[in-house]
Amino acid sequence: MDSKWFVVQTNPREDDIAIRFLKNSGISVYQPLMERYVFHARKKTLKLHPLFPSYLFINVKPVEEVFHKVRWCRGVRRLLIDNYTPIPIEEDFIRALKSAEDDGVVRRPMDYKHGDVIRVKSGPMKDVYGIFDMWESDEGRVKILVELVNTYAKVTLHHSLIEKA
Repeated sequence: MDSKWFVVQTNPREDDIAIRFLKNSGISVYQPLMERYVFHARKKTLKLHPLFPSYLFINVKPVEEVFHKVRWCRGVRRLLIDNYTPIPIEEDFIRALKSAEDDGVVRRPMDYKHGDVIRVKSGPMKDVYGIFDMWESDEGRVKILVELVNTYAKVTLHHSLIEKA
């Protein structure tokens, strides 16, 4: 029987504990990470955070003995199930996450820089040109400057709606 990927929910802020105990049990664990800015004492620091907080992916054979070991592992809240059966995740999903990684960290799909000329490719502002200002959040919102009647207006959009011109 081939091994498959499954989703494990961890207790809040116990991802590291769950990873350590799962690995000690011989279970392959994957937790995608992303960079996130943390502000403390007027300093902006780039730190690594889980892409899916309180969730891990494990690669195991779908056998009840293994699931039992996972359920009772320290830091694990539960396996995601449907009708009392753990739900396998598509291998393509995990492969896509890993392909988006650079040095073990999931990166933004496009790296825009301040001053880049961009075009809105869909939505109510389709085909409007503007200037990239900054990443607004870690969730993918960006701030662009759009020229309106001799002034620039700041507009916040999701990064998937824009492209470099």
